[in-house]
Amino acid sequence: MNRIQFFVLTGLSSLIALLLIGHIFLVRQTNFEQNRLAQAQQILTQAQTFQGNLQQLAVRIYTDAQKTQDAGLKAILDRNQIKYTPGPDATSTEPPAPTTPPPTR
Repeated sequence: MNRIQFFVLTGLSSLIALLLIGHIFLVRQTNFEQNRLAQAQQILTQAQTFQGNLQQLAVRIYTDAQKTQDAGLKAILDRNQIKYTPGPDATSTEPPAPTTPPPTR
């Protein structure tokens, strides 16, 4: 093996070693980002479920407050800044969902 072949072989080996190290780094970074994404998706799924439950709860509190004229129930909605106005068809069994302010961060 002459001198030029040795330097070419050494250079290519160094390049392959650098690419291997870069690959390992990128795989670890990708796995970390995938885990973060999975957590965010799980939080969003739970938030959608909780939002539906909150809307049902607000509607029930509102209807009970209207039936019993209980100021305490109305105060619960006011304290949590939940505004609910029934739609034009107030005789339906499922009133429209209350409007809630967007969450602040």
